[in-house]
Amino acid sequence: MSEEKEQVAGDVTQLLAELRGSPDLMDHILPLIYDDLRQVARCQQARLGSSPTLQTTELVHEAFIKLRQASDQPIHNRLHLKRLSYLAIRQLIVDHARGKMAAKRGAGQSAEAIEDDLMAGAGADDEKAVLMVNDALERLEQSNPELAEVVIARFFGGYTSEEIGEMLGISVRTVQRYWDRARAWLLMDMQDSDVRF
Repeated sequence: MSEEKEQVAGDVTQLLAELRGSPDLMDHILPLIYDDLRQVARCQQARLGSSPTLQTTELVHEAFIKLRQASDQPIHNRLHLKRLSYLAIRQLIVDHARGKMAAKRGAGQSAEAIEDDLMAGAGADDEKAVLMVNDALERLEQSNPELAEVVIARFFGGYTSEEIGEMLGISVRTVQRYWDRARAWLLMDMQDSDVRF
């Protein structure tokens, strides 16, 4: 970890300790974690393609709002905050995909508008893939939450094995072993889909 990143990590952890329970905790921390949130959001934009209705900045701001709403729960340190960040972004992406799929099925649109969207190739496959992965992850969470956590951090957070190991307090080798097992499980679970890990 670079000296600058170590300083930011220390600042976040110190602020979390000093402002625990304070209603403006997230307002003080946002400038320090903004780059982390942008990294996760950019990863998702690259994975899912650019969407005119879900831009990186909007995703970051929505994640911040979710984190602010959840700030009544104790946040132990910077790594815990990073975990909460990628979980918030996962929820936002899944909610966005559900909304787009509902709109394509006709929620509040005329049949002609839906046909136009489909003819234009409006990215239904991207939303469908996100929802399929999310459904599979929910099944994996039921049987093996540790494996699911690694996949969520990697797929929705875009984190490396080293970063995931640091966040979860496990070795890089264990992260890779969990990733390999989770990937095999997901490939079996989703064998009829085109989604690849």
